[in-house]
Amino acid sequence: MKRLYVAVFFLVFAIGLCIFEQYTVESAYRETNEIIDTAMKYLDDEDFEKTAEECKKLDTYWNEKYPYLTAMIEHGSLDDAKMTISSLEELAKNESNELESELIMAKNQIKSIRDNQKITFGNVF
Repeated sequence: MKRLYVAVFFLVFAIGLCIFEQYTVESAYRETNEIIDTAMKYLDDEDFEKTAEECKKLDTYWNEKYPYLTAMIEHGSLDDAKMTISSLEELAKNESNELESELIMAKNQIKSIRDNQKITFGNVF
């Protein structure tokens, strides 16, 4: 009977971790997308100061979520996104022409991370 309790405990724990992972990835995706969209709006208005603020906000947010994400996700894709996000503020301060493409790349990298972590038949098996 004790084995049954232990097995049930581990199943509940594993399901809880899966729910936490899905929630963390989805909330990080939504928040980063929102920040990137705001930064792109400011960039279209050629307000590089506000764009730099949004890029700094994105970098800070990503650095807060990064430890949790690395515990659950393969590090290569996270590191690529981290490098891209870290460079955005400097590009905005320098009013670089590459900023828009880098914002789009960051958005695509984060979307790819989200898509790879979704609970789908292909991802489970």
